[in-house]
Amino acid sequence: MSLQFDHVVLLVNDLEKAARDFATLGFTILQRADINASHGSTMFRFVSLADGSYILLTAFTGPEAMARHRLGPVLEAGEGHADWSFAVADASALGAAMRAAGKPVGGPVVVSNVVEGGHRWGLDLLMLGRGAGGDVALPFVVSDNEGRNHRVPGPSIHANGASAMAGIRLSSVDGDTVVKTLAAIGGKDAGMSPANAGDRRVDFGPVWIDVAPENVAGSRAGGGIVEVVLTSTDAGLPAGGRVLDLALAHGAPIRLIKA
Repeated sequence: MSLQFDHVVLLVNDLEKAARDFATLGFTILQRADINASHGSTMFRFVSLADGSYILLTAFTGPEAMARHRLGPVLEAGEGHADWSFAVADASALGAAMRAAGKPVGGPVVVSNVVEGGHRWGLDLLMLGRGAGGDVALPFVVSDNEGRNHRVPGPSIHANGASAMAGIRLSSVDGDTVVKTLAAIGGKDAGMSPANAGDRRVDFGPVWIDVAPENVAGSRAGGGIVEVVLTSTDAGLPAGGRVLDLALAHGAPIRLIKA
């Protein structure tokens, strides 16, 4: 099945402050000019990368919106990485295949809007982890119906050299199930990770996913994203890369490594 990495959801309490802080970290921050409030419960800013992936800075519009959203409990536990996704050709077909295999699935649901200038974007969103009763380390997937270039502003040039998504480290209470599910949606089980001892790696072309035990350092209770790794054109980065200031990143570990 054809798929590509889409984005990481990073939850924050104050969206404007987060945008300023990420600009201080060397990122260019973009905003999508949606006209209709079809999302209602969430507000966004984009860190868009040259490979088409992005980090989505996300805040809730208020306590009630947070209480009814599937990611509300994540922010209650603290700011930081909350969810992640792939773009696939047909979310409905993938959902049918996952259901046939006995995997938890939620949706797909239709999400759409109109941006300034009258341009439309729309997608189908399928949940495999949070919101579907699956392992919280698992992603959701989207399939664009129209206007992806309007859905995702950018890409941008970033002062810190960030250029592409290299990989994500996850923790899980059931790593074996996570690895098998990621393989079922198009990844390749590559065995043990060469970067993180004890992790298992699943390759998705240029992007890797490492799956660690639930109790690995830096993990949220119950599992989820431990670290996001981006490639950078900054020639001054050390061999192991550089982890960005955690306070400015609002509790979300992000490592820059040489491209």
